[in-house]
Amino acid sequence: MTSGHLPRARSVGGAILVTLACVNTLLLSLFGALDVHDTRVRLDKSLNKELTALADQLAVNLDGPLWYMEWENLTRIVDAAMQNDQVAAVVVTDRGTGRISLGRARDKAWRVVPSTGLHLADDTIEATRDIRFGGKTIGSVEVVLSKRFAAKELYTALGRVVARIILLNATLVAAVALVLRRWVLRPLAGLEEAAAKISAGADAAVSGYGDLPGELGSLGRAMETMVERLRSAQRQYQRLFENATEGVFQTSLEGRILAANKSLARILGFPSAKDLMQGVEDTGGQVFHNPGDRRRMVERLLAEGAVAGFQTRFTRQDRQLVWVLINARLVRDEHGEPRYAEGTITDVTARVRAERRLESLNHNLREAVRERTERLAVKAAQLEAANERLKELDRLKTGLLSTVSHDLRTPLTSIMGFAKLISRDFSKYFLPLADGDDRLGRQAERLAGNLAIIESEGERLTRLVNDFLDLSKIESGRAEWHDAPVDAAAVIRQAVAAVRGDFEAKPDVALSMDVPAELPPLRMDRDRLSQVLINLLGNAAKFTDEGSVRLWAGTRGTMLRVEVVDTGQGVPRDALEKIFDKFHQAEAGDTVDEGRRRKGTGLGLAICRQIVEHYHGRIWAESERGQGSTFILELPIAPHVPTA
Repeated sequence: MTSGHLPRARSVGGAILVTLACVNTLLLSLFGALDVHDTRVRLDKSLNKELTALADQLAVNLDGPLWYMEWENLTRIVDAAMQNDQVAAVVVTDRGTGRISLGRARDKAWRVVPSTGLHLADDTIEATRDIRFGGKTIGSVEVVLSKRFAAKELYTALGRVVARIILLNATLVAAVALVLRRWVLRPLAGLEEAAAKISAGADAAVSGYGDLPGELGSLGRAMETMVERLRSAQRQYQRLFENATEGVFQTSLEGRILAANKSLARILGFPSAKDLMQGVEDTGGQVFHNPGDRRRMVERLLAEGAVAGFQTRFTRQDRQLVWVLINARLVRDEHGEPRYAEGTITDVTARVRAERRLESLNHNLREAVRERTERLAVKAAQLEAANERLKELDRLKTGLLSTVSHDLRTPLTSIMGFAKLISRDFSKYFLPLADGDDRLGRQAERLAGNLAIIESEGERLTRLVNDFLDLSKIESGRAEWHDAPVDAAAVIRQAVAAVRGDFEAKPDVALSMDVPAELPPLRMDRDRLSQVLINLLGNAAKFTDEGSVRLWAGTRGTMLRVEVVDTGQGVPRDALEKIFDKFHQAEAGDTVDEGRRRKGTGLGLAICRQIVEHYHGRIWAESERGQGSTFILELPIAPHVPTA
């Protein structure tokens, strides 16, 4: 056992002693603090109790002398109260005059002196009592007690606590030091000596330490077991070193091989590691195909301390070239000076050849991709030119149809006006003349029906022209948007009132509305919102022959949500997006009612989607054939604006 190891063993005992002393001091301080706190509470209660009793007694004893102005008795009673050293001041005040009748206080030397007022300090407590005589309040007495004597007792208790802590700590440290020296420090010193033997050489005998007392005996036995396991691990490491599939080496910085395994000998074409050690004296001169690679690897080792994935070529004993991958690290001595390099070498010749074949294939593939990309670029340019031509044709078509629609309005308005005028005059002047003549009556009814058809189809054509003009303006960006704060609840109720006539014509369809009295405001064109709602409600009335149509409105986060739910024919899932296309009508193939075609322009839902998306909202449908439909509208809520 060396002298340098024992102090380290003894430092364990010192740490234990310091820890025990600190823990003991902490616990004793905690209990002492509790004792001091209890003492303080007890003293405060006692002082308050004494103050209350003294103030009550003085209030009773001073009533007669104060009433009859017996100043001698008054002075005697107050002076008697001042005999208590804890009394700092007593002041008697006359109620009638409000002046101090008698006052006593303590000076700095704690002598009783007359006082003309009450001066309270931080370490005093005070109580005031009324002096009553004959049921009347004739004055008051104020009593002040000092805490200085209670504080002295508190400091005395604190001193006793500190003394106990010091005494108990000294006793504990002495006792524990004796125990540690006998049962811990000496056995630890023996274990330290055993550890020194183990570090001196793996072949040193380590035994007999299992006889140490207590847990240290277990530690000694564990050390003996550990040494045996280390030796076993060393033998296993030796077997792994010899039988590793990768080449393992140790070389000097000059290139001399210090150690090698069988795999490294096989990579370099030698029968065994021994033959390799004898046949290769200078790795740099005989193994590296390019001496510059060895120089670069050594420079990296010296600069970085390790080299990973260094790929180079070696020359085998049979003069064949092999590609290898080197992982090495630099080993230094205790002074930081380089000693040797060690690491692994992997034969990657097959991989390098495969990579080169793959690189050749990739080169051919890149050439093919480049040629294909050039052809695709030509096609893309052709498609872009065709797309521009289609856009120009679409703009020409839109302009042409817009012009034609405007031109259709004037004659269409005249046709509608004359049709209504002829129908009115025919019904008023000519239809009554056919009464009594069956043949003439049938002819008159047929003419009246034809005029009604002209009027109905004219209205339908007018709606088609108006819808197309509206959609054309929106798509071309020429539509006018009169945005303003909108009361959504009011617009919804107005839209329901506008379509109520459509539902009155269908008594088997019930219209209901679930809309709160107030909804968050929107900022948009009021007429556009009304147009969307009327279109959705009108479609629900058109495609529902019996059952109900319900309109619900509410909020979902920052969006206003409106749902129109009907029990009508429904729409197949594959047509839920097509119904929002231009000129698409819900008809045979889209609805269950395949026996008749619903009249419409086919532009209503397309216009609704354009309006909603203009205001960054969403509109979509959820439905199945025969299960009714739900049209859902969401619009962003305006941020705190007054409604119009």
